[in-house]
Amino acid sequence: MGRIVRQDKMKWIGLFLLTLLLIICMLASLMLGNTNFTLTDIYKTLTSSNSKDVAHIIIWQERFPRMVIAVVTGASLAVAGVISQLLTRNPLGSPSVLGINSGSIFVIVVCVVLFKVSDLHILVYFSLLGALLAAFLVYLLGSLGRSSTSAIKLILAGIAANAMFVSFTQIILLMNQKGMSDVLFWMAGTISGRTLDMILAVLPYLLVSLVVTCFLGRSMNIYASGESIAKGLGQNVFVMKVTLLILMVVLAGGSLAVIGNVGFVGLIIPHLAKAIVGNGYPWLTPYSILLGSIFLLIADLSTRLIHPPAEIPLGVITAFIGAPFFIYVAFKGGRARE
Repeated sequence: MGRIVRQDKMKWIGLFLLTLLLIICMLASLMLGNTNFTLTDIYKTLTSSNSKDVAHIIIWQERFPRMVIAVVTGASLAVAGVISQLLTRNPLGSPSVLGINSGSIFVIVVCVVLFKVSDLHILVYFSLLGALLAAFLVYLLGSLGRSSTSAIKLILAGIAANAMFVSFTQIILLMNQKGMSDVLFWMAGTISGRTLDMILAVLPYLLVSLVVTCFLGRSMNIYASGESIAKGLGQNVFVMKVTLLILMVVLAGGSLAVIGNVGFVGLIIPHLAKAIVGNGYPWLTPYSILLGSIFLLIADLSTRLIHPPAEIPLGVITAFIGAPFFIYVAFKGGRARE
């Protein structure tokens, strides 16, 4: 794949410019909505302690948590997509391909509909448990047979696990239609109504996973060269594969636990980052972190501004952008193989 930036000096400049853009998007997320604020209003609110002021309530209790959640989950979903495409060696790879999304949603539906769990903070952990369950099942299925676990076996196992979890979820909802409204926002995906406590519950895991992935850049480059070459270079392929799988599960599952089924972020962002800096993972990961945060901030801002005062589910916005991109990548990949 071609890349725009080739020299390391320019890549550092690119990171700096993306950081500035991220800060602008964060300020826009605080300023814009049904009620607009100026930079002066933001500064006064952030430096004052008047909890009864309307601006203080809107910014601190609603928009600031949304901004933080969008930044963290956007970065996490983007890096989860980078890892997924590396594990599956497929440009269309994403956590949803490996059944992570459907596994997480399935456990949430079971908890809400069958066991009447309503505490969002508790559901965060059950969602992460569902992601771990899906990953374990996919790796188990991918390990069956005489040959070792391969990228194509992981993809097939992910498709099978995804179909199974989706089917079980639909059966539960059909048998308990009254509970459908309680899980609808999880299935559609949204940041609205989420609190800082929810992201704080998984924030340490997400931040550690992001940092570890950044430090694994060179090892990921070796793994990307092919398992046989990686083994020849002394890499423990099994440990590397399991490590990447765990990181992807934590990043994707932790994000889905907070914002629900928001797709296509992990598909779109890695391709945008590769178009800028190429396939080198030491640069690809930090670029994906910034681009993922920027993308989800803009998407969340769009949910508020397209049809105020009503809000469009975040998952709808990302799907609207991601579906054409998915078709483009699939078509481009098919043309490349001809």
